[in-house]
Amino acid sequence: MVRVALFGMAAIVSFTLLSSKESLAEEGVLLSQSTSGTTGAAKKIVVARVVGEPIYQQDIISAFRALPPRVRRAGLNRHYSSLLESVIVAKMLTLYGRRLKLENDPRVKRQLKRAEDALVRDVYLGDLVRKQITDKILRDEYKILAKRNEGIEEVRARHVLLQTESKAKEIINFINTGQNFAELAKKYSIGRTASRGGDLNYFKRDEMVKPFSDAAFALKVGQVTQKPVKSDFGWHVIKLEDRRKRKMPTFEKMRPMLRQKVGQKFSNQVVSDLLAQTKVQRFSFDGKTARAAPQESVSPPAAPKPSR
Repeated sequence: MVRVALFGMAAIVSFTLLSSKESLAEEGVLLSQSTSGTTGAAKKIVVARVVGEPIYQQDIISAFRALPPRVRRAGLNRHYSSLLESVIVAKMLTLYGRRLKLENDPRVKRQLKRAEDALVRDVYLGDLVRKQITDKILRDEYKILAKRNEGIEEVRARHVLLQTESKAKEIINFINTGQNFAELAKKYSIGRTASRGGDLNYFKRDEMVKPFSDAAFALKVGQVTQKPVKSDFGWHVIKLEDRRKRKMPTFEKMRPMLRQKVGQKFSNQVVSDLLAQTKVQRFSFDGKTARAAPQESVSPPAAPKPSR
């Protein structure tokens, strides 16, 4: 079997396999920070006008949903001003472009054709995959994950990330004199968790880079590393907050993630099956030499572990 992992497949699965209800449930908390009405109301609420043309609350919500998941975690309120200005600029440029009848420009028509092809492709693949995903399959996948993850030791830690070892040693001295770890993280850390006092929440040993995990798991609750810990991201000072055995979320809470995980697997299978029954001719880059179909999986490079 020839497996082909397409670039962007995860995005396709994410947007075409999750039902509207599940997607809204996942984002509901973030959106509720700023919106209290229904989707219908959001289409009527005007948040700006550009040369008289309205921009609706729904346009802002759509722009927010297009942001990367990590960015969306801050909530819509946090990004409202920048989203509003981005949508205003987009509307302005579009209006001026339409005044020049650029919608009839051949370049625009070519781009529209590409966009249409992409949407047709995504909907077609999503429909094929969705038909194969049953509740039983999702529950079986949940059991596999539960068996693999239930009871695994995980810890909760804070850290201060610094550029130099000398600065990290200085922070350790501050902590040893009784200064608050979380406040020091807010003041000195160059990591993304600085605003929440360096809190990394709970993580498994293999969810962090090895030097960091080794140091964190070696601590007792309440202890702080007495020597700076070096990783590819810089120098860390680590405090262990808690230690526990991991508990699996309920099946219903995991359902959206399970659909995406199973959907990714089925997407590869569907594409492989279609390729096997489709006449395809391959040639070299100069178009002169015939090429055979690949026999092994062609996948995007693995994503690096998050630095937290």
